[in-house]
Amino acid sequence: MAILKKLLFALLGLVALGLLVAAFLPKHFEYEHSIDINAPKELVFGIINDLKTQETWGPWGKEDPTIKNTYNEVAAGVGQVSSWTSENSGNGSQTITESTPPSSLKVKLDFEGAGGGDGWFKLEDGENGATKTTWGMSFDSSWPTNLFTALFAGGMMDKMFEQGLTGLKEMAEQKAAEAPAAPASSYEVKPFDFPGATYLGSREQTTQAAVMGPTFFSDRMGKIMKLMQQSKMQPSGSPAGVYYTWDDATKTTDMAVAIPVGKGTAVAGGGLQTFDLPASKALLVELVGPYSGIMGAHLAIGEYVKANGLKEKAPVIEEYTIGPPSEKDSTKWLTKIIYMVEGK
Repeated sequence: MAILKKLLFALLGLVALGLLVAAFLPKHFEYEHSIDINAPKELVFGIINDLKTQETWGPWGKEDPTIKNTYNEVAAGVGQVSSWTSENSGNGSQTITESTPPSSLKVKLDFEGAGGGDGWFKLEDGENGATKTTWGMSFDSSWPTNLFTALFAGGMMDKMFEQGLTGLKEMAEQKAAEAPAAPASSYEVKPFDFPGATYLGSREQTTQAAVMGPTFFSDRMGKIMKLMQQSKMQPSGSPAGVYYTWDDATKTTDMAVAIPVGKGTAVAGGGLQTFDLPASKALLVELVGPYSGIMGAHLAIGEYVKANGLKEKAPVIEEYTIGPPSEKDSTKWLTKIIYMVEGK
């Protein structure tokens, strides 16, 4: 009996300590998580602006198969309500209270019998044309349950955000890949004489998926700029991707991330070196707008080549004249797509 009394007193002491600690802990909790999605902001916003899409990308159905969702008559945007019932997770609803396309969305959360909270999405320009998507949520937790919230909610929220944003990324990028390209006729193809140029960069064989990753270009550009600063060199033009091959069968490419420098410049270091591209007849499309239009520009040049009896030759250059991080507004970006050709 003495041992039981000691255990009881110890347990009561722990409970008392927990209640004391809870009295000094915050009662308002806020969490956020972000991911880069390789799709236009307008497309990502269109998904999150319709709560019904959460049945596809949301994490809750995967964790709790007993969840059943219903919706009001509002198709999307402000006033749309999603309600749910669940044998395991309880009942509740969320209502879109603010919808500002294509940059932000706010929802009001109601957990039946357990209070409410706020949720939000923020869409910003990410690296290399991606959409930085931030999902956040906040709620209040009264004493003494705020102790358990402080101890355990963070891990649970991180898991929810990670699963949900990964699902949203997959859904948006699939929709972006399936979206029809703008008609080739909407791009103006201009013949011109490429004067030749010297570039500083790193040529490599890699996968197409790697090239389209969020940090591929920025990582390599950082190394190039560092070497240029060390060598007291100035760029003679805009950063570029120089593509010698783009193999859709193997999903690989032989390419270089590079910056043009003065003709005849010779410098090397850190896996980088200068290389020359000779003068050539060429074709140019000047794309104004987000990078999602680049594929249409390439198709337009391909059609022009066939229609005029020309022959393409390596390399193809994508020159990123205006873009992130100097310009936040993707509608103002300027990308020059250059094809070397021979023939008429």
